[in-house]
Amino acid sequence: MSLVYFVRHGESVGNHLLEGLSPDENILSENGHLQAHNLGIHLQNVTFTHVFASPYIRAISTAEHILSESKAVYSDDVIVVDPDIRERNLGIYEEKSTTELVKALMKTGDDYLDWAPEGAETRLDVERRLESFLKKIEMIVDSGLEEKTILVVTHCTLMVHLWHYLLQTMEKLQDEAQPRELEVVVAHGSDHLKSLQQDAFSSFANREKSLASRKSCMQQ
Repeated sequence: MSLVYFVRHGESVGNHLLEGLSPDENILSENGHLQAHNLGIHLQNVTFTHVFASPYIRAISTAEHILSESKAVYSDDVIVVDPDIRERNLGIYEEKSTTELVKALMKTGDDYLDWAPEGAETRLDVERRLESFLKKIEMIVDSGLEEKTILVVTHCTLMVHLWHYLLQTMEKLQDEAQPRELEVVVAHGSDHLKSLQQDAFSSFANREKSLASRKSCMQQ
């Protein structure tokens, strides 16, 4: 059976400060580096045949930490940077503080995944590029006879969109014969983080009801 590991990047500086920073500024925090390092140790016996990361530095750095702790040896160009798994763009609320974002969301009464402020990617926009990425994964899994083990380092909101997309797709196609089975082996695994402090954004989201849909992916 081929396996795909979807991983959220470690805590970023923006997560720690509860500020929306530009992608170039929003690198891993000190705690984020520790999280990624621990995840690498947790996965050190896994040999990945393919590695994908979002274009953002925090995701690429997380992937590098994971591979650096591996018992396997990887080439310098093993990480494929794919824009289809970048974080959702929030339009006019990009680079705004988390507090500003939450206040605006609460005013609308929308669920976070359906909220589409001016200039933001809609839920459908995100799902379209997720579908594009999953087709690439499908081609890899179907190529050759050997089993694949794929690492995908992405973002919190994108993982929630992915989860909802897969569940909805499975529900729509439940009466149709499928070429392959999909099994979730572990969801929300965080054993590797037990020795570390909870990151600041996770703590904030656990207190904030309007971000309920994002809680489950904060520490992965």
